[in-house]
Amino acid sequence: MISKSFIKKLREESKLWVSDGLMDESQRNRIFSRYAGKLEYGRLINTIITLGSILVGLGILLFVASNWDKLGKPAKICIIFGVVSFFNLAGYYFRYVKTKYPGLGEGFLLIGSFAFGAGIWLVAQMYHIHYNFSAGILFWFLGIIPLVCVLRLWTILSLSSILAFIWLVSYNIYYFNRTSFGFFILAVVIVLLAYLRNQRFPLFVMIIAMSQWFSHFWMAKVNFNYNRMESSFLSSQLLLAAIHIIYGFVLYALGVWHQRLNRFVNFSFLFKFFGLFFITFSTYSLTFAHHYYKYNNSLRFPADIMLLILILFILAGYIIKRLSLIPMDKFDKKEIESIFLLLLAQLIVFPIAFSYINWTSFWFNIILLVEAIIFMYVAFIKHSEGLFRLAIVVFFIDILSRYFDIFWKMMDRSLLFILGGIILILGAIFANRKRIEIERLMHEDKSV
Repeated sequence: MISKSFIKKLREESKLWVSDGLMDESQRNRIFSRYAGKLEYGRLINTIITLGSILVGLGILLFVASNWDKLGKPAKICIIFGVVSFFNLAGYYFRYVKTKYPGLGEGFLLIGSFAFGAGIWLVAQMYHIHYNFSAGILFWFLGIIPLVCVLRLWTILSLSSILAFIWLVSYNIYYFNRTSFGFFILAVVIVLLAYLRNQRFPLFVMIIAMSQWFSHFWMAKVNFNYNRMESSFLSSQLLLAAIHIIYGFVLYALGVWHQRLNRFVNFSFLFKFFGLFFITFSTYSLTFAHHYYKYNNSLRFPADIMLLILILFILAGYIIKRLSLIPMDKFDKKEIESIFLLLLAQLIVFPIAFSYINWTSFWFNIILLVEAIIFMYVAFIKHSEGLFRLAIVVFFIDILSRYFDIFWKMMDRSLLFILGGIILILGAIFANRKRIEIERLMHEDKSV
């Protein structure tokens, strides 16, 4: 089967072949259209077959469920093991033996994985086994992960990543005061398999799950002082933002690293996108002035949270340092220098925010504006339209928020919204024109 990464690589390489005189443009178009057509056709057929197999499997499961109460325990156990075995064996046959129908095989294997999870709860219900939701999800994950390791199917790998995320959330709810360090084992397995299978969706899920782990760690470890509730809450807010901002720098640095590695270059945008997202929106959460006016005292530093922030900062600094040792062109060098300067700026502003509360909003507004401009510049020189658009969104959200933040008490509400709407419309039209112009320049630079 022709993969999307092969088509992307073929498009890039064929441009070089034309520029080197190895073939002309018409030959390149014929080769590319041949393989691209196979990709689209193969995807369509496999998608339809996979959906059909899933519907067949769901129909069988619903039939069994409708007659479930009429069966005895031995019959129920046989049905559970029979359904799980049937779908997995049939899936293996159609995917790896009768290779003409890989979509059918993948659909059956996915239904087999769902049937295994359903079987866990059915067996526990029949024999009145005490369990909690997180334990059931963990057993489900452990039951299908060997199948992922052996077969490396992206569908079951995606399901495993979602199960790992659900387990983390349910464990944190059930054992709120515990830190779920076991999640790192699940995450390492998922990430390794994602790299082996060259799949971005499991990494997408793990990046979000890691953010949730940080948030729960913050909730469980921060020391709320009920005699100074407001001050303690502000302290925790600053610390949570600091964790996610530096986490964003780690992700963005990993994105740059992947861009330098030809093998995993398709992961680069994912890391950069989430890095920009966490950096800018976590900074944005600290820009509202009315949060800080009533505080005149400095805030406390919970040791556990500060240790986590230090670890993340060291990791981000290490990756950026390693990147600076790799040979790169001037645009890559400017990108690394820009990210490093933003990281240093955040490192300087956070101690000031903890020591002088009334200045917190002022400094983080400046930092956010600088971040939006620098990320737009970096996205432009790196020809990344996705990052450029996200940076524009951040810039507009910041400007619009400051407009309402400043003028909310200074003018009539109707006039406020009318002027705000006019500014937003005109700004959007202007930004769209500039976006089209800049993206056109990006395409022109790419074609050179």
